[in-house]
Amino acid sequence: MFVDNSGRRSKLLRRLGLLLGVACLGYAVVLGMAFMGVGTSLSPSQLLPFANGQGGPGGTGPGTVPQGGRGNPVAPPSGTPTAP
Repeated sequence: MFVDNSGRRSKLLRRLGLLLGVACLGYAVVLGMAFMGVGTSLSPSQLLPFANGQGGPGGTGPGTVPQGGRGNPVAPPSGTPTAP
């Protein structure tokens, strides 16, 4: 069995563990701030895409239908062919 009498390996592992711990702590702080809404310049009502007929950034305005949504229904076919 190899024994490191100088302690260099334990110092290296301790420093790597400390660096990893600081990185994880920083990520947790950023994640917590994101959940609290820090750094978001929008109000909560602007985050909803179609609330009260007003869209958020790049959304649709009043009287328009979002792409893929329900618009004016097409009339059912009458059964008689139309002339070209």
